[in-house]
Amino acid sequence: MGWTHFTLMEAVAFSNDAHALILRVFVTASETLDDEWKRYVKSLEKYISEDIEVDRALQEKDWEEELHRQRMQGVGALALDWLMSSLKGTILGSKRYLDKSHPADLKGYRTKKGWLLDVSKEYKDRFGIDFTVSPVPFDRIEELVFARNAGIHREDYGSLEEYIAKVKNPRFVDDERRFIVTRDALEVVIKECEQFVQSVVSDIEKLRAFTMQGGHITFMP
Repeated sequence: MGWTHFTLMEAVAFSNDAHALILRVFVTASETLDDEWKRYVKSLEKYISEDIEVDRALQEKDWEEELHRQRMQGVGALALDWLMSSLKGTILGSKRYLDKSHPADLKGYRTKKGWLLDVSKEYKDRFGIDFTVSPVPFDRIEELVFARNAGIHREDYGSLEEYIAKVKNPRFVDDERRFIVTRDALEVVIKECEQFVQSVVSDIEKLRAFTMQGGHITFMP
């Protein structure tokens, strides 16, 4: 098996996880919760038509609707967290193929702006691979991280505010600016992450092929 197969496997594994695990779990859970909610509304409408305590029934509906929204938020947050974790693992794992030819700077690549910008700096300084030069705008990948933080830290409104402030047209909020993940938005961000990963892996492959042929490049930070 040639060396290119190993790096390609990183991209293939990411896509498999994104579709067979992350998207499938999200869709199954979301559809189950939606079906449950529809059954509840149908039974409640029948109850209201037969009972005079309409106000009480409507109050109960509001309470149940809020619970449903929170459940959907939880499913969405899990999906984005899982996707971000898979993306992070793939990007960090891919660079190990160049550890010998392009050893890391012992001082590290800390930016104090989060793991994504840290690894972005490392790829640029070590390999000359610029994440901002990609088929996918880098701010789309950054949005995944901001949205994931907003979903995981829902009790901290500051994370949601940061997401909304830093992303011009946030895709993971509803009309009332509340965190939410729809299937359409998730499928789009998965596709973007796949394209981004493929671009990074392709650059790693080209660089390793060059170094294996005796080439050497020195990048100036």
